[in-house]
Amino acid sequence: MKKILFPTDFSTTANNALVYALKMAEKYGSTLYVLHAYEMPVISATANPVMVQDVYKTIELGKFENFKDQVPFIRQIAEEQGLSHVPMLYILEEGFLNSIIKKCVKEENIDLVVMGTNGNSGFDKKLLGSNTANAISSLHIPVLSVPHNAVFHGIQNIAFTTLFKDKDLEILDKLIPIAKVFEAEIECLHISSEKTTINGQKLAEWRERYENEPISFHFITSKTVDEAIFEFMDDEDIDLVVAVTRSRNFFEKLFSSSMTRKLSYHMDTPVLAFHEE
Repeated sequence: MKKILFPTDFSTTANNALVYALKMAEKYGSTLYVLHAYEMPVISATANPVMVQDVYKTIELGKFENFKDQVPFIRQIAEEQGLSHVPMLYILEEGFLNSIIKKCVKEENIDLVVMGTNGNSGFDKKLLGSNTANAISSLHIPVLSVPHNAVFHGIQNIAFTTLFKDKDLEILDKLIPIAKVFEAEIECLHISSEKTTINGQKLAEWRERYENEPISFHFITSKTVDEAIFEFMDDEDIDLVVAVTRSRNFFEKLFSSSMTRKLSYHMDTPVLAFHEE
């Protein structure tokens, strides 16, 4: 994990996620790519072409100056966290954020995206709207989603939700090095209804495969998967939830306003999402 992408709008939510991005970068010796994307306003085509060009130049200059002014604040956050040694590269791009993120991931061979979310109203609309959420969920690299209220106290307990599918093994194999970097325990969590049973042979294979790894297995019977996950997070003092995204609306569902109204006090734990390959 040598390259981490951090999209920001310089909001409080984004700055909070920056701490996690910096911590991840430090642990892996990564370079942190700080990305700010902006959109040009639509100007009437009937306007004088020269004037339109001048307007765009003025806007671009203003965006650049604002970006340049924000860089010291980003460096200040790094210094306050004792992370000023983490190498950071700054990218200012014009265009739709979802397109720019995809472009950066591809061109820079990004390994991880870290972004801020607002647990009270879904994605922070100032930074990540529903279109961007769909774009992020379509990326084939892990995405760390950091709620607005999350506070970094290290990562000791990681919850990995699993259906015991074979493809989940690939994700778990990728997760083990992350856990070891933080000296954390991975707690595999399977939630099922009363009518569902787990294949005993498959479970035995999993236990044997990870016998010498920092992994434990937990099984919960519940008709409400979401609530069961949050209760488990509380009981086990989970610092990070890892999930496999199996649908494009994964993020919106996980951070939906209806759920957070009911379980808002839980929404301070980051979620690391991997894609089912």
